Parts: sequence; C-alpha cells; structure tokens
Amino acid sequence: MGFPPLQQNRKKLHHTYAFIAKKLIHLNLQILYDCNFRCKICDFWKESGADLPRLSLPQVQIIADKLKQLRPQIICLGGGEPLLHKDIVDITRILAVNNYIMMISNGWFMTPEMVQALWEAGMHHILISLDYADPDRHDQMRGRKGAFNKAIHAIDTLRRLRMHSYQRVQIVATILDDNLEEIEPLIRLASELDISLIVSLYCKCRGVIKHKPIARDLSPLLLDLKKKYRNFVSMRGYLAKFSEAVQNENGIRPCYAGKNLFNINCNGDVTLCIDHLENPVGNILTDDIVEIEQKLKERFINNTCGDCWTSCRGQVETLMYGRPRIGNMLDYHRFSKPVALHKSKKENA
Repeated sequence: MGFPPLQQNRKKLHHTYAFIAKKLIHLNLQILYDCNFRCKICDFWKESGADLPRLSLPQVQIIADKLKQLRPQIICLGGGEPLLHKDIVDITRILAVNNYIMMISNGWFMTPEMVQALWEAGMHHILISLDYADPDRHDQMRGRKGAFNKAIHAIDTLRRLRMHSYQRVQIVATILDDNLEEIEPLIRLASELDISLIVSLYCKCRGVIKHKPIARDLSPLLLDLKKKYRNFVSMRGYLAKFSEAVQNENGIRPCYAGKNLFNINCNGDVTLCIDHLENPVGNILTDDIVEIEQKLKERFINNTCGDCWTSCRGQVETLMYGRPRIGNMLDYHRFSKPVALHKSKKENA
C-alpha cells in the first residue's frame, strides 16, 4: 500500500509539529494479551491474557478516528504476540492512514504471506525480539524450542519482502543480568543479516524471574559498542543513562509518560504506560479524547515513578529532551533513515 505523497507530507508535517511542541507522539497499543511463548521476562501471558477481549476492527476504527485529533502518533502494536490477532493486517491498514505503525514480534508467525500483507497494509517498522546470540539460550528464555530459528527466518523474510525504503526491520535485545556478553555477538549477527539493532533495559515491573543486580557499568560498555558498530543504532543519550537506571533505586526521573507517550490496552483503557494499567484516566472507546489528553497531562504532573528505562520510554524522552541533542538527532536519523530495498525486490518492482 502506498500513500499519496501529499498525504505522506502532511502526516510528516503534523508529526513534526507535535514533536516540536512536545505533545503526545508515541502510543503503545495492546491489541491483545495472548502469546504463544512463555517468556521468563514477561508476566503478560500469565495474567489470563487469552481470556481478555481482543480489540475488534470497529473498535480500532474508533481509536483511529479519535487519534486524528492528537496528530499522527508512532503507534507500537503489542501484546502478547500481535500476530495472534486474526485482524492484524486490517488493524495496520486502518491505523496507518494517519499514523506511523511499528510492531514488536517474536517472529514465529512471520510467513511470507503475512509479511507481504503487513508491508502492503502500511506497516512502517518491525522489530524482532532476540536476547541471545546462542540459539539454545534464547529458546530457553522464551520457553519455546525453535524460537531462535523462527526469529532469524522472520528477519530474513521481512528484509527481502520490504516494499518501500522507509520500511525498517531491526532486532531489539533486552539487556538482562546474564546476557551482556551476548550483545556484541547479537550486533554482529544483525550486521550479517543486513539490519540494525537496538537495545532495551529489562523492566522489573513485568518480569517473572528474580534478577541479580547488573554489576557492570552498563553505559560505558554499550557506548563503546556503539562507537564500534554502525548498525547499533540506539541513541547515545539513551545508552548513557543505563548505568543510572540500574544503580539508582529511584530510577530515571521525571518520566514523561502522559505528556509525550501513553498506553491503550485491549479494553480501550488509557494509562500512562504499559506497566501500570491500574487506575486508567479514561477509555478511548467511550470518552472524549480531549478530556483524556488533559487527564494524561494531569497524571504526568503528579507522576513520581521512574522504575523503567525501556526503549519505548527512553528513546522518546532522549530524542525530545536528552543530551547531546545533535548526537541524538544523528542517531535517530540512523535508526529511522530509509534503507535500500533487497536487490531481487528492486528487480521485480
């Protein structure tokens, strides 16, 4: 699916305005909470996710219509595993008209047919989760034999079948207490696959395993890797705060959830973030979006949480408020810049 240039330019202009004005620009949208994996670093599949309702297409259309009043959002479709939703392609198509759609997936269901349908529907950016370069360790953490091989196959398929140069494929690796030595091999693996890699810090709010403290000084380690590998595209300002996030018991404050990013779950409830679903500010399916935005701002002002430094929060805050500003902007350009299409794809275009 290709959007008319005028529509694309208008979307970029409106999103740029929202960024400059420091408005809401990023939405995590949980279209379901079910998952085919049993990851040790995630609670969602344990919380009766299969029994929760999944967003229907009419509900997604309501959300899309209301979001138009907030200007274009970067919408990250999540779960659970979003590809378990039977309407994932149509959901993408509806939301992509006025927003930029990305998705985090474990890669298990990324068939060529699904990949082509997602790219055609307007998917902008797909991240595949990989936490270990060692297949057995990744499979063990994910609770599913063959998870690593499926992820690699998904990455290759996604890269080959991209339709537009702005469509991106990346690995996202979660930093844990036992995989620091795996990050450099993962970066090299991403390079071999001709894609880039970002990292996210494990969030204690959603895990089911007891982690030991991460003893090493994370930021210098990660920044050294960034200097060494061009395809390691996490922003330097984001990486520079990993040590503080790990060592400071109060985490990173202030958190700008509610001001620049927010969350909607599969019931339509609106919260500051994915980790604190209690006490929503409203429901986007039934409430006025202007009132919801105002309540998000009020909740942001009184928010004292700094528990996470995940990429969904950290990358947005770093881009909007972090230092060094020029360096972060250059890093974001590398993260999001158009990438040449696969040769066979160009030949068939």
